[in-house]
Amino acid sequence: MILRKGKIDYPLLIAVLLLVIIGLTFVYTASSAKAAERFDGDSAYFLKMQSIRVIIGLIAMAMVMRVDYHTWIRRAPVFYWLILTVLLFMLFMPSSWMIRGTRRWIDLGLVKLQPSEFAKYALIFMLAKLLSKRDLDIKQFVDGLLPQLILIGLICGAILPEPDAGSALMIFFIALTLLFTAGARIVHLFNVLSAGALMVFAGLMVNAYQRERLFNFIASLRNEGEVGWQVKQSLISLGNGGVFGVGLGQSRQKMHWLPDPFTDFIFSIIGEELGLIGTLGIVALFVFIIYRGFRIALNAPDPEGRYLAVGITTAIGLYAFMNMAVITHLVPTTGIPMPFVSYGGSSLITHLAAVGMLLNISYQSSMRYVKSRYGVRHASQRYF
Repeated sequence: MILRKGKIDYPLLIAVLLLVIIGLTFVYTASSAKAAERFDGDSAYFLKMQSIRVIIGLIAMAMVMRVDYHTWIRRAPVFYWLILTVLLFMLFMPSSWMIRGTRRWIDLGLVKLQPSEFAKYALIFMLAKLLSKRDLDIKQFVDGLLPQLILIGLICGAILPEPDAGSALMIFFIALTLLFTAGARIVHLFNVLSAGALMVFAGLMVNAYQRERLFNFIASLRNEGEVGWQVKQSLISLGNGGVFGVGLGQSRQKMHWLPDPFTDFIFSIIGEELGLIGTLGIVALFVFIIYRGFRIALNAPDPEGRYLAVGITTAIGLYAFMNMAVITHLVPTTGIPMPFVSYGGSSLITHLAAVGMLLNISYQSSMRYVKSRYGVRHASQRYF
């Protein structure tokens, strides 16, 4: 059989690697002063930790890229129920294991894992598997849509009480995007969205800290209250940057004004040091990744690949622009990291592995079927 080799989506890969490099650069510039104080003059401590995570993430990307995505799809139920078990376990773990008053992380000593980062992709894989079934009629509420909603509700319901309303909402919207792509009725999705909003609001009312954060945000929009400290310092940081920025490494807000400026608010430091030009560059990279991701979805060889690509692309894009919305005070502070850029292991590794899946789907889309004396056969599943 004659085989024409598939192609890797190098534009997508290059855009992601550029964001990773930018992330490493600004993790160092934003954390060096704090690292030097906390770790006996080792200003590169957080950079070294993030570099290790980048290496792990790139290895995960390569591994995922080399294995047929249908293999991962077949194991979707295992991933889903495993991560759901972990999330439920976290709700009942001892209070002494809590970090910053929440049950969002599992402290393994050298690393802290955030299961919700893995949960969103476990759910995407599960929905991609189920929505691609030929006998599924997603337009029927009871037999088609309801089973998917139960799976979505279990994941979001386990994350919301951690408390982590931000991640629960992000996963909920990603799942709704997949249901919409599969052809669910708009009226059904609207009702689900309304019910989900009520559940999240009820959860916020139960948690005093999140309730206060929401009310303070609403009051600040009406000029009846102060903007939160982090967001206030973030806006000052962006204002300091102007159009061209104050220069790489010259940020003032990272000097004990903006708490942990290398994590969720790293985009503020990019804006201060590189200015509007730098932030627009980051936005352009994410827009390009979203474009390539949906292009891969349109050209996917089958429904499973299409749903996977839509879910992954939506997750990356939604997290990126929600992070930008938080630091510009368009939405309440949610603790959503910027993909590929913010300091952190779980987010970085899962997003890089997800990009490997996009590259996998893209590669298979570019493979060709050719006729031989044995008929039409598919290319080998060994890619590289």
